[in-house]
Amino acid sequence: MSRNGLALAAGGVKGFAHIAVLKLLEELELKIDVVTGSSAGSIVAALYALHGDWQKVWKEFSEGVVEFLPAFMKRAEKLRGANLWSIFQRSLVKVEEYYPFFKKLFGKKKFSDCKIKLGIVVFDITELRSLLITEGFLVDAVMASSSVPGVFEAVWIAGDQVVDGGVAGHTPVREARKLGADFIIASTFKKSASKLPIDQMELMFYIDTWKEEKIKNHDLSFANLVIEHDLAINWYEFEKFKKVFETAVKSIEERRKEVEIIIRR
Repeated sequence: MSRNGLALAAGGVKGFAHIAVLKLLEELELKIDVVTGSSAGSIVAALYALHGDWQKVWKEFSEGVVEFLPAFMKRAEKLRGANLWSIFQRSLVKVEEYYPFFKKLFGKKKFSDCKIKLGIVVFDITELRSLLITEGFLVDAVMASSSVPGVFEAVWIAGDQVVDGGVAGHTPVREARKLGADFIIASTFKKSASKLPIDQMELMFYIDTWKEEKIKNHDLSFANLVIEHDLAINWYEFEKFKKVFETAVKSIEERRKEVEIIIRR
């Protein structure tokens, strides 16, 4: 019997678009057997694995953001106002500043409490490789996977210092297959076309974006169905989470028949 997998990409507030995908799949009565996630995708993946209900995921994630929105906005200001000195710091936000958000979402729940098989991707900055976490406390794994390098402080897990899973595993399709999925749906994000760099700083970002796109496309080549969201929003603009969800719902609805044909094959 075929096992269905769902791979959710990194993307900050854009992760709310993944919930629109969950909504569609539930309406189409497609059972998900495996779910994997990187960064914001790991938040949605873990919540869905725990509850198995898109409305519950929306409620938990949105309420968490609303409660901690002032803190998110403060962090966003750090990003917008980052100066030359800030790039020499290891991080702009300490673990103790963002831990309460993840604690609210997952408490003391473990992978063993999940209804759906779950894999969370993190990046080991010592060994320079992606790691797939499938056991332990959810709060630790998801917080680590969401720790954007240079913005959030790295997290220690089992003696390893790890950061955002999106560093080398933007959309964890191969990880879903590794966990036993045969048919995999990938929910990811379209990158805006990068303009040609006019100085050395822009060149650095231009090359980094190019590398990220190469990695993403390689990951997506292993998926059976790719749902790509076109959202012109910065990852840290969490005040726009409702707009992200509503935009994704409308866009996905336009592709409903196409998606249904593919998953019914």
